[in-house]
Amino acid sequence: MSESAEDGRVLVVGAGPVGLVAACELARHGVVPRVVEALAVPTVQSRAVGVQPRSQEMLATLGVLDRFLAASLPQQRIEIDQPDGDGFRRLTGMDLAHLPTRHPSILDLPQTATEALLGDRAAELGVTVERGVTLTDLRQDADGVEVVLRSDQGEERTRVDWVFGADGGHSTVRGLVGSALQGTFTGSHFAMADVVVESEYARDVTRLFASPGGLTVMMCMLGGRTRLLFQVPDPGPDAGEPTLELVQELATARMGRTVRVSDPSWLTYYSVHQAQIPQYRVGRVFLGGDAAHIHSPAAAQGMNTGLQDAANLAWKLALVRRGLASEQLLDSYHAERHPVGAAVVREATAMARSMTLTGLPAVARNTGMRIVGHSDRLAHAMARNIAQLTVAYRNSPIVRRVGHAPHGALRPGEHLDDLAELTDPAGTPVLIEELLRDRPGHLLLTRTADDDGLARLRAALGDLGTVVPVVPRAAGAAPDAVVDPTGALATRYGLGDDGLVLIRPDGYLGYVSTSSDGGELRDFLDETGLTGGTASSVVLGPETSGAR
Repeated sequence: MSESAEDGRVLVVGAGPVGLVAACELARHGVVPRVVEALAVPTVQSRAVGVQPRSQEMLATLGVLDRFLAASLPQQRIEIDQPDGDGFRRLTGMDLAHLPTRHPSILDLPQTATEALLGDRAAELGVTVERGVTLTDLRQDADGVEVVLRSDQGEERTRVDWVFGADGGHSTVRGLVGSALQGTFTGSHFAMADVVVESEYARDVTRLFASPGGLTVMMCMLGGRTRLLFQVPDPGPDAGEPTLELVQELATARMGRTVRVSDPSWLTYYSVHQAQIPQYRVGRVFLGGDAAHIHSPAAAQGMNTGLQDAANLAWKLALVRRGLASEQLLDSYHAERHPVGAAVVREATAMARSMTLTGLPAVARNTGMRIVGHSDRLAHAMARNIAQLTVAYRNSPIVRRVGHAPHGALRPGEHLDDLAELTDPAGTPVLIEELLRDRPGHLLLTRTADDDGLARLRAALGDLGTVVPVVPRAAGAAPDAVVDPTGALATRYGLGDDGLVLIRPDGYLGYVSTSSDGGELRDFLDETGLTGGTASSVVLGPETSGAR
């Protein structure tokens, strides 16, 4: 064995939620990275709160969603309100129960809990977080990256193959590769409070309040705690922390006179800009999360977008590191995620600005929101967007469809749909989400049951993942088959009588065909940089070894 996964040839800088997801997914796919974090101990500050449904789908595949459910307060609805005398006037509302996902709620929990849960999962996967270690220099060439790391033990110079910068809005990695955020830097200022709130508001509803003074957000957590965010004028560099009295004044003015706040555990001011870097990949260095995009906290998009950055990159980087893909594949990280980040920056900024309108513009805003609230279709579309269920990579260079696409069928680049009709031959329900969890890698579902055809598909896919036959009946089915008695999968994915769908490790459709032709599949894999050959000598992580 020339190398092992523990050699840390991929360096993750930053052990916040984004860096930890990247580390977990790399390890799950056979490459345990080296993770360094400048903070000597985990932060007690908790900025992000809401975990969106799309992120929950990723956490389920990671095998950690149950822990998040136990630690969080699910939010069943989103409302946008306006203060009105002693109470409030609803502008619009969105129920989450009918979202097209197995996880139709937003999970509210402190970012500190998110980091702790992901840290535990990383440790289970063999990842060690080196704390109190700061990246001070980075120089790359065609073959690798030389980095300088500083800690209490002194200075270390080492060489790695790849670097993922997940080190936040003041990213050192971003500066060292010569990149910079581009956007609006006048900034929005917020007073943030973790407090106990007494009010008539339901605690399973995330609320945004429109006010001439600025956006206000209310997110409730377990243990009676509530996160309040108030957009405020620039408090100035010497403002110190906001007082509980100021938080009460803001709550009364913007949320209604019946709201009472007490028992603060954290009060702070912070500023937010709206900006994004031009390139997510700079040679052998990648950037994600706040290191790549920053924006208003409206609709709880920031951390979730970063989590999805990490989930998108990690499986690709692991395949390249293991010799199962060419470096060409890594260009798709920027191609897929940069447009998503740009859209989030635009939409979060627009939402925050719309909350501060006055006069006729405010009247127009309120009218528009009431129209949304009275239209199930519009409200559902808005909820899907906030839940990040509309994120797709239809124009990605690494997705393709072969054959006719029936109306309503999922398109390559869209996220999988889990179907209730699927079972194993014994009649136990089968969820594609769980297949991805238990069999890290690509998942190829094919309607052919022909032994020779299956052998050709397995040869074409190689070590990239698992081939699973989908059959109409349990009688005579192979033990690893999925039974689809109604043909629901073929209809939803547009597979025809003999088609297949290749689901990527991040749950998105990579290749859809009405034919289970191993040669066409092989052509697609070759053209997108997925070689699928025998894995290199890198040791697989603790949950990725064994036969597929």
